[in-house]
Amino acid sequence: MTTEDGPQPTTSLHAGPWWAAAPLADAAAHPGIGLNPLERARAGGYMPGRPREDFTAGRILVRVLAAELLNRALPRPGSGNAQDLEITQNCPSCASSAHGTPRLHLPQREESFALSYARSAGWLLVGLAPGPGRLGLDLAEPADAAFATGEGDLLEDYAYAPAERELLSAMSPAARQQTRARWWALKEAVAKASGEGLAGEGGIPVVAGDQRHGLLRTPGTRVIELSPGNPDGLGHVLPGNLCGAMIWVPGSSN
Repeated sequence: MTTEDGPQPTTSLHAGPWWAAAPLADAAAHPGIGLNPLERARAGGYMPGRPREDFTAGRILVRVLAAELLNRALPRPGSGNAQDLEITQNCPSCASSAHGTPRLHLPQREESFALSYARSAGWLLVGLAPGPGRLGLDLAEPADAAFATGEGDLLEDYAYAPAERELLSAMSPAARQQTRARWWALKEAVAKASGEGLAGEGGIPVVAGDQRHGLLRTPGTRVIELSPGNPDGLGHVLPGNLCGAMIWVPGSSN
């Protein structure tokens, strides 16, 4: 992984959205990058040890990966400095700035980007997109017991709509487990992009069948499935034990 002070990439990205992934352990290589006051306060709310460390490492890597993506995507390489990037959040329900939909700001360029990120199994996934719009992504680990097929499939009972359960029931156990994980990542991504979260008025988003969430039926929406081995915008690949999904709805963020 390069840093904002390292050699600049010689290739550029397409118009977006962009994504990148890295192990949370990589944050240790960037001791000079800190959290803002709101993030420090949130970190203090996590249990000491691994939970707090993972949150802190995630926020550091959000800036590192975002800076590297921007240095490949922007016309002037080197204008994305990890320490200078500002992350803000806004909750459309209560107008709080302590949580909600994140955006990334480049103060020196007076630009902002749609931002989304997720942590799972020791990895961080970051997504960026230019201008206004709705962006969401998530990571899932198919081997997680929550996605396994067995008696009393509680996750499936409440997290998947009847039409989704019908489709799942026709699959082999292995395919069913993989699909549950892929759909769960997409559900989380849609929940983030909508700004409502999983507890929104519409409930957990439906992502398969005729009753799919409205964002998935919006003209221009892009859904990007992130499979093991997929290269990200920095040339790294998602590890074999993870899958993910990203949804990008260009246009107004309102």
